[in-house]
Amino acid sequence: MSESGVAAARALSHLTVEMLPKLSADDWSADSACHGWRVHDVISHMGFFFNFIADPHLVLPENPSGMSERLNDAAVRERADWSTTKVIDYYQEQSTAGLATLEALQSEEMRDVPVEMLDLGTYRMAQLSDAVAFDHLVHLTSDLLAPCGPLAGEDSLGDAFDAANAIDPAIDWMIAGLPQMCGGGISSVLERPVGLELVGSTERRFVIDLDPDNKSVIVAETDDLPDDVATSDARAFLRWGTTRSAWRSVVGISGERGHLAAVLDAVDIV
Repeated sequence: MSESGVAAARALSHLTVEMLPKLSADDWSADSACHGWRVHDVISHMGFFFNFIADPHLVLPENPSGMSERLNDAAVRERADWSTTKVIDYYQEQSTAGLATLEALQSEEMRDVPVEMLDLGTYRMAQLSDAVAFDHLVHLTSDLLAPCGPLAGEDSLGDAFDAANAIDPAIDWMIAGLPQMCGGGISSVLERPVGLELVGSTERRFVIDLDPDNKSVIVAETDDLPDDVATSDARAFLRWGTTRSAWRSVVGISGERGHLAAVLDAVDIV
């Protein structure tokens, strides 16, 4: 189960609800660090993600591409002209409903039910809480709050988001998604196992390898790392693992740099 994901999603949502009324009109209209989206758009997207989880009858925007990113863009466009009051109300209503749904999805009868998420892959229902923790943590710390985003971290909000214990659920989502979202690119360059070591706010170690039977990418958490290892601050992984920044400036390399570089260049997690 991912009850830690539910707790993280709840904490991040609570902090978001506290932050929204403090934003000025200039804050709402400012460009976020998420390309093409204003602060207004990022917040409406975060509410839409909860809406998507809570309402099985939600009518989704037309999305011929079948890609999750284009669906998110379409949902943002539908809400682009909403007033800030309407966006705040929408986020509060949908986060309340979404959190209750995430809690219910941890039950024994629901947690292992598969859910298809367009081009992102197939996951267990229980993992949706990790997805929300990841989505919120990345948008808040990388797209909205300074130093990456346009919003000042007033009242130590930046520290509060770090204290929400969301880093591990967010990483759980990234690791679960990596083989499904990036498997094609990685499998074409992966010549032998590589290690990913995360340090800092959490310490975790993974091996990226190919399944010997079907050559698909697999990721396992283990302390037994191979010769080629990429070492990164865990919070930095949230940024370069989603291609918001370049890995070359923050990742330490041990082993054959060319091999690791080809693998890391193929990482783009949503």
